Amino acid sequence: MRPDIVPGATFPDYELPDHRAKHQKLSELQQGDPLVLVLARGGYCPKDRRQHEGLLQLHRERATVAS
Repeated sequence: MRPDIVPGATFPDYELPDHRAKHQKLSELQQGDPLVLVLARGGYCPKDRRQHEGLLQLHRERATVAS
């Protein structure tokens, strides 16, 4: 882990390719809104899969309340 990635610090503004191979920065995706960024090992990890399912359920609950 990088030494500058610590709780409470500003996360680096990474630029990565999206599904169309277009490079995008996290700040461009965020557009000033709150952002949850999950760093995971991948879908093959059972622990990470459970965490992702929980985040998806939280998103669905939030979307239901917002509408």
